Amino acid sequence: MKNKLHIIIFLFSTLIWGQESSNCEVFMDSLTNEKVYKNPEKLPEPKNGKNSLMKEFIKQIKIETTANIEGSPEEKLIVGFIVCADGQVTGERIILESPLKGLERKILKVITETEWTSGFCDNKAVNTFMEYPIRLRLVE
Repeated sequence: MKNKLHIIIFLFSTLIWGQESSNCEVFMDSLTNEKVYKNPEKLPEPKNGKNSLMKEFIKQIKIETTANIEGSPEEKLIVGFIVCADGQVTGERIILESPLKGLERKILKVITETEWTSGFCDNKAVNTFMEYPIRLRLVE
């Protein structure tokens, strides 16, 4: 008999290397070979808000299993991605993997399908590198 498990997702605040400074730092992303900003004056956000992103995660991510899940009922993973100046997502990657197979692909799919506002530095839209730590709690 299969148990259907739902994932409750806790999005932490978006992490960026240091957002207090108005001095926007630029680096070359080794995955995309594009210039990206570490600490823009305004961070990118989901157009419909972080709550809508969390609801989409909950809606899209369901795991079926025939075995008991061993270990902690909570898992953590970290995804990274670039929100381009036009709001498109590129360079998505897993920074910290989850032991739940296939979960990362589903998380990245939701992130790339989400519409984003762009980050801004010196009043112009810029490519911004984002990291999202996500904590997952499995419940029956």
